[in-house]
Amino acid sequence: MRERRDGLGDIVVMGSLVMDRKYFSAGTHTAAAGRRTQAVWSVERHHGGVGRNVAVNLARLGARPSFVGLSGFGPDAEALEDELTRLGVRLQVLRTDGGVGRFDVTLDGLRRQITSRIALPDPAAATALRGPALDTRVARARAVVAEGGLDEDLLTWTSRQARRHGTLMCCMPTRQADFGPRPHLLPLYDALLLNAREARHLLCRAGTPAEQAARLRHLGPRVVVVTSGADGAAVASAERDEVLFLPAEPGVCADDTGAGDALAAAFVLGLSTGASPRAALAQGLRAARVTIGCRQSTCRAVSAASGLKAR
Repeated sequence: MRERRDGLGDIVVMGSLVMDRKYFSAGTHTAAAGRRTQAVWSVERHHGGVGRNVAVNLARLGARPSFVGLSGFGPDAEALEDELTRLGVRLQVLRTDGGVGRFDVTLDGLRRQITSRIALPDPAAATALRGPALDTRVARARAVVAEGGLDEDLLTWTSRQARRHGTLMCCMPTRQADFGPRPHLLPLYDALLLNAREARHLLCRAGTPAEQAARLRHLGPRVVVVTSGADGAAVASAERDEVLFLPAEPGVCADDTGAGDALAAAFVLGLSTGASPRAALAQGLRAARVTIGCRQSTCRAVSAASGLKAR
């Protein structure tokens, strides 16, 4: 990775656009004459997708992100793209039928996730994104953040271009249920960010976040972050033998959707602009804390939070 570039530089985000539907209890209703009481459910629609969430958080933190991925046709695609454009995110999208995913999530009375179901497009459709336009973006960027569930050929090609240009290549594993853990792709990445469940799938063994981070780092990435929800996160790096564990910041949880994406955005921004892995993780945990205190998957307060605004 290059030691310094002017300003914050670009960060390329390769991932998905998703329309979220959140179902949550809005109370109960008792039928006339005292008959059976039934739960009343309310539905909220929100913009989502790991790639979209990371790009939005980066823009609010003061970076200059580009979003690269599939999109579709119709009002959902138009709304998602318009939002990104208004925030200053540059787009390189390939339109295809079903290019916008759908995510349905059920939340309990405390707005914690109970069940979820996601439908995403075939990643092979994004292979055509390879080429001079994407190579130029990678060459100008400080970092690339890619969803690990993208097409393998696209990930391999992008990693090769990133190494050639000295650009940090970061991965967030996604779609493990669809394509498996893909441990053979770990050498493609300079940094890996994932939760403890995803780490367990990759390693095929249980362990503490610190143990998982240490094991994964020896499989290829120079830096590995393993998050553990309300407990905090561990970071292992080639810079030091000791694995660090930082506790999560305390506070009320309004909705934990998108907390990992906020952590990843702040972490990658910090790491790509010269922060140590520990300092970058502290920024990430702060961004996650702000996000779970908000009812949106990306929180406007992230950019205003103390210590988060990019310099």
